[in-house]
Amino acid sequence: MNPVSKCIPRTPEKALSFVFYVLRHCPRKMKLEAVAGAVFEVTAVSCDVLVTWSLGRIVGVITEAPPDMFWPAIWNEILILAGIWTLRNVAYRMREWMDRRYVPVLMNTTRALLFNRLIQQSQAFLHSNFAGVLANHVRRAGDVIGTLRDRLMRDVLPLTVRFAVGGALLWSISPLLTLFVLSSLALGVLCAGKTAPKWTHLSARQAESASRLTGYIVDSTTNLSAVLQNTGWREEQRRMTRAQDDLTKSFVALKWFGSMFWGVFDTLMTFFFCGFMALVAYGWKTGDVTTAQLAMAVGLVTNLFGAVAGTVYMLSAKFDDIGILKDSLQKISTPLSILDKKGAKPLDITGGVVEFRDVDFTYDNDLHLFKGLNLTIPAGQKVGLVGVSGAGKTTLCQLLLRAYDVTGGGIYIDGQNIADITQDSLHDNIAVIPQEPMLFHRTLAENIRYGRFTATDEEVVQAARAAEADMFIETLALKYETLVGERGVKLSGGQRQRVAIARAILKDAPVLVLDEATSALDSETERSIQTAMMEAMKGRTTIVIAHRLSTLSNMDRILVMEEGRVIEDGTFNDLLAAKGTFARLWDMQAGGFLPDAITSEAKAAG
Repeated sequence: MNPVSKCIPRTPEKALSFVFYVLRHCPRKMKLEAVAGAVFEVTAVSCDVLVTWSLGRIVGVITEAPPDMFWPAIWNEILILAGIWTLRNVAYRMREWMDRRYVPVLMNTTRALLFNRLIQQSQAFLHSNFAGVLANHVRRAGDVIGTLRDRLMRDVLPLTVRFAVGGALLWSISPLLTLFVLSSLALGVLCAGKTAPKWTHLSARQAESASRLTGYIVDSTTNLSAVLQNTGWREEQRRMTRAQDDLTKSFVALKWFGSMFWGVFDTLMTFFFCGFMALVAYGWKTGDVTTAQLAMAVGLVTNLFGAVAGTVYMLSAKFDDIGILKDSLQKISTPLSILDKKGAKPLDITGGVVEFRDVDFTYDNDLHLFKGLNLTIPAGQKVGLVGVSGAGKTTLCQLLLRAYDVTGGGIYIDGQNIADITQDSLHDNIAVIPQEPMLFHRTLAENIRYGRFTATDEEVVQAARAAEADMFIETLALKYETLVGERGVKLSGGQRQRVAIARAILKDAPVLVLDEATSALDSETERSIQTAMMEAMKGRTTIVIAHRLSTLSNMDRILVMEEGRVIEDGTFNDLLAAKGTFARLWDMQAGGFLPDAITSEAKAAG
């Protein structure tokens, strides 16, 4: 399946609309196989009903055929029954064969569409939701689509066929019988329809509670080290118990409602079933219904009333499925906050000049950070960003990566506004080395190759050597095929950072961003990877955010930021000599790191 464009519309939240949305994205072959499966299902169910008709004919021969015609007649009817049963068997097996071919495609397409939607959401969206819950939504939606398909193919379609064929056969006996059965079906559907909103609401509530419980479990297990180190198991148990209590309440409410519904429905169906049998008995007694027709009617009504009950049960289960699907769709289909413009073109890098032109930016909480920010970083220049927490350093880099859109002005790379280019091409041309390297629970080679998926094994090794990561990789038993564990927990902080540097080197992007890439490391480890860091910066426009000011001594230029403004701009030595804010920050460093804020006394001293 082709990747979904970042210009895709909002994923439908209503179940029926979403089903059609999925079907539009399914391959034509799958749709043809689904139609073939439906044809085989219709054939098989028709044979099911005709078996009752054939048995009625056999009863008629047994009770009414003359002695000299008995065996020829009975063998003829048995052959008809055998033919119907054989066709039924073949049709069911063919339908099952079609199911095996197209159902996985249907479910995979559903999950792929939702997954593609999920991974295009903004960082703000992802940070506001449990990762485990989001993953669960994607998985469950695929399962529910498969279940809804089963409801359609195993319940709705067979029921329609049973009533069409069975109703025609009953009509041949007495139109009153057909109308009586249809009225019972109408009543059942009406009951289900009237209770649908309540059923869907209770199901959605249960699905939401189940998702929240999953989120708590994933959150606790992901941070198990913190739980153990802080004796937090009581707190986690408390949260777990609270989530389970909520799930239990929603479960009991749904089951109580279902029990009440079925009690009323079964009572109504008792009157209808007994009334039908009374009509048939009256017809047989008056001679309007033959013995063969009596046998046929009894078989058909048992079949049809069972189908009515099955249909209502199917509808109630469908409401459960719709509730689950609705819960998933409402979350996953949240509108994408960052979209490519219509007609957006790929970024064409000629040098790597980065410009912020009159940039304004305001967070959703109305926090005004940048107002008229102007900044130019020439191609190939290494620039350090300095400032206390909240100065705007990380936000500036996030805006460059278009994690957020500016509220005024524009950001340009080689004269091209990043709002007018495709996000994929922007991200292809910017490499990021974060404070906490984002590693997958995959092999070392796969983690490094994430910088450029088409890289050869030799190119991966060369990048690891340039990042000085090969020194520890070669000591491992499986070397580059070693699994690093979830988030790279099997590696030390320095080793994870070297893998991240190797990934950036392999990507070979013209712009490089280091967001406090060494602040989580001790001084000795930081010094040991400085050579690798400088290798990654070579020939690239580089922006380095650092709290440890000594790491910026090799920068071509340092920008000191305060409350979204650049208040100092110069080389490391020039800024120290100027005795301004940078010099005060240098003097105030504790253990090599910047303070959280500049004290009023320090400002006054300046």
